[in-house]
Amino acid sequence: MNNIASLTGEILDVNLTEQKCFSWTESESVHKKFLSARGLSQYYLYKLLKPQDLPLNPKNYIIFGSGLLVGTKAPGATRTNIDSKNLFSNGVGSTNGGEYFAVAMKYSGYGHLRITGKSIKPVYLLIDDGQISLEDAQEIWGKTTSQTVDIIRNKHGNDFQVACIGIAGENLARGACVIINKSRAAAKCGMGAILGSKNLKAIAVRGSQLPKIWNEDKFDQLIERVRKKVLDSGTAQRLSKWGAKSAVKAKNKVGSVPYKHFQDGHVDNLDGWDEEAFSKYELKRFGIANCPISCRQIYQVTEGPYAGLKGEAVQSNTVQDFGLKLDIREPSAIIKAHVLCNEYGIDIDTAAETIAWAYECYERGLISRKDTDGLELNWGNHQSLMKLINKIAHRKGFGDILAEGVVKASEIIGRGTIKYAMAMKGQDVYEDMRMPKGWALGTALSTRGGGHCSGAPIVEFAAGKSNAEILSPELAQKLYGTATATDPAAYEGKAKLVAYHEKLHAVLNSLGICFFNSIWEGYELLDEHDIAQLVNAATGWDLDRFELLMIGERIHNLERMFNYKHAELDRKDDYPPPRFMEEKIKNGPYKGEYMDRKKFDKMLDENYQLHGWTDQGIPKEETLIKLGLKNIID
Repeated sequence: MNNIASLTGEILDVNLTEQKCFSWTESESVHKKFLSARGLSQYYLYKLLKPQDLPLNPKNYIIFGSGLLVGTKAPGATRTNIDSKNLFSNGVGSTNGGEYFAVAMKYSGYGHLRITGKSIKPVYLLIDDGQISLEDAQEIWGKTTSQTVDIIRNKHGNDFQVACIGIAGENLARGACVIINKSRAAAKCGMGAILGSKNLKAIAVRGSQLPKIWNEDKFDQLIERVRKKVLDSGTAQRLSKWGAKSAVKAKNKVGSVPYKHFQDGHVDNLDGWDEEAFSKYELKRFGIANCPISCRQIYQVTEGPYAGLKGEAVQSNTVQDFGLKLDIREPSAIIKAHVLCNEYGIDIDTAAETIAWAYECYERGLISRKDTDGLELNWGNHQSLMKLINKIAHRKGFGDILAEGVVKASEIIGRGTIKYAMAMKGQDVYEDMRMPKGWALGTALSTRGGGHCSGAPIVEFAAGKSNAEILSPELAQKLYGTATATDPAAYEGKAKLVAYHEKLHAVLNSLGICFFNSIWEGYELLDEHDIAQLVNAATGWDLDRFELLMIGERIHNLERMFNYKHAELDRKDDYPPPRFMEEKIKNGPYKGEYMDRKKFDKMLDENYQLHGWTDQGIPKEETLIKLGLKNIID
């Protein structure tokens, strides 16, 4: 096997209806156009699916992709991308999770698992160093994600890496996600429900086949340099000390937290929500595989009603979703909600948005205890939160409605509750979209709907960090192409900033590199020039930074076309929920800010022009020709 085939891995096709599997090798030319993971998976979905192939239809495909640099020493190259049709929009579905699963895939010789059909009975896919089998899953059906992992490992070996669904996925809850090794969520887009519809409970994999590097000496020299670059950065040191939840303070300073379901973007104090509030429960901290940033934390609650609870992977989203959104200031309750979602296999953003919508509708008298199975949904009530998470996973009572996600739940309830449903392209959101302006634009333009991992620029939150002054307008201009990159209130230059990150994110997800190691998380970290050098040394290719970003542009345009073809998504679907354009921030340094519709329209126009799209956001024919996509689209 040559080094390219070893780096990319084979494609494994699994037909659950026929209970058949076969593998094959993709050409190097296709990999040079789409890399691997997200890019290649979206290319396959465009070729394989028709608009009438709905997400829960057996004809739908779900694809697990291991990034091009996964399995090498590249910093943070540990990510698995999972792509399918989006259960919320029928358009682009794409999600990403960490841990060792992607590495094990690559070591087993596979870069992509393309799964279609539906098994008559529950099964799990076992991949043992390239040997494939479909195993009976009756023993693990109905089990939590941690129970599933334990049973599989006890039966086959502790070195198996497991991606599985929980009870929520089995019950086709719209917000069900895939959990990797008990704690790492590949969330958004309903991927857990899609696996549940196929009766596929889990994928377990292990392997020993290390990828071959084209120029090992050069690659090792680059690794030494880029690892040092990451480790020496203030960003990596902050993440290693506090983890991802350290972003909460910065977001609050710029008016971008979802307090009481977005009724405000700022709170005067963060008691119960800052890093220190969680530190007393921290048991252990470490990194994943070859990642130089030790941002992974394990917590153990030692007091109160949740004493004895142990869990990990609490993120900034967790604190904002279950803390600020619901005005719950008890850290142990926030950890408990996070662990429950992991056990049941539920996306925390979807669960928290739908539940917070119910809390606000309850406060406004639009729903009552008759609707909520007798539960009181008062702000700060964490007992009701735990019961609702359980009800969503099992689709019981009021939970059966909430399991549909906030848009469909509001349609079922009616009574004007749609006004308080915060969603983009049908999918629940956790981000405030009044501030910062570029963050809002990137979130709104996300092809998968309402997420910050498809183009939203985190550099704007530097305004809320102590070292913000280090990133001068001159340096911002040099790095990001706009001097206003760190001004969260500026509309000018943000379309260009977002366009850059849309391309960068597509590349990172296709290489399998964690965003925390990249210039997205901090300006001192790896940029597209560093990443292009790593790709070239590993593959023998000769890409410059612009050609690498052009691959990201190709992937982004392909996804935009998929959305238009399969879900008729265009400009009308790129606007934030009305609340963010009508209600102003009430407190804090950015009091009075909101998303101005006319200025947002201008940002949209500029972004569309930068990508070569029409004023409705549809890629032009000449753009598709330039990107080598026209034959694929035709």
